[in-house]
Amino acid sequence: MPIIETIAIYRGEGPTISFSMSPKKDITGWVISFTVSESYNNPVKLFQITATITSGPLGKFDVILTPTQTNIVPGTYVYDVWRVLPGFDRILGTGPFEIQADARFP
Repeated sequence: MPIIETIAIYRGEGPTISFSMSPKKDITGWVISFTVSESYNNPVKLFQITATITSGPLGKFDVILTPTQTNIVPGTYVYDVWRVLPGFDRILGTGPFEIQADARFP
């Protein structure tokens, strides 16, 4: 069962979003994909990136976003995180992805 959690950031930020498997699981060698879209089951993705495993044995990984990726119209989107391995694809997390307005971008 995936973890459902809201991610909220400001438009144009370049944050690192840290994840930990719960319960802890060794993820050494995994490929983990992070995807943001306007809605669930939408074939058009705003962006999709591969996570960086920071501690395989402890089940920790980071998703590093760039200001270019997050420079989108403020609003609520959706994200999901998947383990990507043929025959073992599995959703790890999902939820709302909020882009909040700021003064820097129009």
